[in-house]
Amino acid sequence: MQKWIGLFLVAVSIQNMAARVDYDFPPPDKLPIQEGMPDPFLMPNGTRVKTRADWEKQRKYIKSMLFHYLYGQVPPLPETFELKHVSSRKVYENKGFRDHFELTLRRNGQSVTCRFVVVRPVENKQYPTVIKNDRVAFNEVFEDFDPGRIAVERGYLLCRFHREDLASDVRGSGREAGIYPLYPEYDWAALAVWGWAHGVMLDALNQLGLVDMDKVVATGHSRGGKAALCAGILDERITLTAPNSSGTGGTGSYRYFEEGQRPQTITEHIGKYNRWFHPRYLEFAGKEERMPFDSHFARALIAPRAFLNCHARQDYWANPYGTELTHRATMVVFNWLGAEDKIGLHWREGDHAQNEEDWNALYDFADLQFFGKPTSLSFNTWTYPEAKLPFTWSAPPSLR
Repeated sequence: MQKWIGLFLVAVSIQNMAARVDYDFPPPDKLPIQEGMPDPFLMPNGTRVKTRADWEKQRKYIKSMLFHYLYGQVPPLPETFELKHVSSRKVYENKGFRDHFELTLRRNGQSVTCRFVVVRPVENKQYPTVIKNDRVAFNEVFEDFDPGRIAVERGYLLCRFHREDLASDVRGSGREAGIYPLYPEYDWAALAVWGWAHGVMLDALNQLGLVDMDKVVATGHSRGGKAALCAGILDERITLTAPNSSGTGGTGSYRYFEEGQRPQTITEHIGKYNRWFHPRYLEFAGKEERMPFDSHFARALIAPRAFLNCHARQDYWANPYGTELTHRATMVVFNWLGAEDKIGLHWREGDHAQNEEDWNALYDFADLQFFGKPTSLSFNTWTYPEAKLPFTWSAPPSLR
């Protein structure tokens, strides 16, 4: 029997989510044209990383770069929040619980409430946990499959939070609602809000005593995959970052697309998806060759923690070609850090979705990382094995 009272006032430790360090980040017109994929080991002083200490400095530089150009500045996690337990019932032939919660944040004379649902096996203990930012967190009828059932069958807790409670995903929406009035001094965009919220949910689940803090997954699909990648960058308590078909602004390249397929470029985001990004990102439209980063920079910040990218071969809008190229570039960083077994790319046939095959691949990879369980699935097999990698840089001398 569950022993949660209806309303909690929870105090949590402040996490320095995106410590700000000042660097010189010029506008696109002042940046040089990059030949090929940028070198993640090239430091701002023009020298290359040689040691782990150098890499830690470089990580701070890359993180500052991404939050300057792409995401916007992000506040620390809240010191307090209110947690209301809305409902609970047994599901899946009494093998699991489904619990609804509401989490309220208050700051600056304003408040915002985010709904989330938790599905887990019936035993009261701490579970390896998957947190997904979602737009349909309270759906209980699924057309194809129920991701909660898979979680319970695999022995995981699945938390799905309603990201649009915190930042609107309506075209043309402003900053008058959601989380923005609580933090008016921060210029974060929606992807950063949704990514940051993974940490808030993790604190809530930890206070409920439900989460194994050594086994935490952040996932999301499409725009949610972009946000899940941001979550993994922000919160290093996330042990496995697993974006699904996230495209441009996520794991897709900004520069490289499969010939003959419609590319999801930065220009495509203007007017349609401005709310996701900081305005400085949109200034790179048509000037992608001047970007001082590509998506392998974001993924490199996850290392040496675990990273999985699930993608569909025919999901051309999410740029499978550019995703694979930048993934292979990211592997150079993981390998150099001795984390070559921590990174995976899983392919399936089909188009834009996070379907049952993707979820089972995620759980197989998580089982491999968390418990050392073998899997029959293949990770890091290539859809474009003959593609010429668009970079000549290599890793520094081995740390081993």
